[in-house]
Amino acid sequence: MAFVIVALDGPTGVGKSTLARQLAERNQLLYVNTGSMFRCLAWKWNRLDKPENEEALQELGEQTQIALEADGRVFCDNEEISSAIRTEEVSALASQVSRFVPIRQALKFQQRQLVEQAKIGGVYRGAVLEGRDIGTVVLPQADCKFFVEASPETRARRRFTELQAKDPGVCFEEILEALKQRDEQDHNRSEAPLRKAADAILVDTSNLNVEQVLSVLEQHLRPFLLTESS
Repeated sequence: MAFVIVALDGPTGVGKSTLARQLAERNQLLYVNTGSMFRCLAWKWNRLDKPENEEALQELGEQTQIALEADGRVFCDNEEISSAIRTEEVSALASQVSRFVPIRQALKFQQRQLVEQAKIGGVYRGAVLEGRDIGTVVLPQADCKFFVEASPETRARRRFTELQAKDPGVCFEEILEALKQRDEQDHNRSEAPLRKAADAILVDTSNLNVEQVLSVLEQHLRPFLLTESS
């Protein structure tokens, strides 16, 4: 039986996690939240006073135990940090730590390993991974590649609405500025910059709700799943 690999790339705040999670649930796919993996290491990196020497970074990437639970909880070295990593501060730290080659190499290995384990396990019909370099670096052989995008203002409004429910004092302008800075860092880093894979399907979500975007993604994914089940 074929195993379908889906790559879902795009900039920060575009809703990749929500889309990937629901796409996985609706189509019996393993969901690998690579963003949470980077946030986990960023959170720990900050607690270690942000070392930048190669040995410390390699140890951070290879020795940290990251657990992604099916219900969305995230554990770092057996400590639950699900809420702690969903802050703007950790989001900015994730952009910083992701520029280090040892970190990217360690997580790339772990992400590929998760896919291979799922393929062997036989429980899932495939796997969907969301990130910024899944289709270009982590899994360039992915069967179905998407690049989702939206304007910075649209993404900032979505993030503002999400955060306002937890903190009424959040500032839209600060969120927009932080998002633009993250975009610049992601596009211009030397190691695995954010870019659309040549064979990825571009989906602009600016004027679409989650269900409409999922409909577009599933329309392109369906032939692969039909091939897998035939």
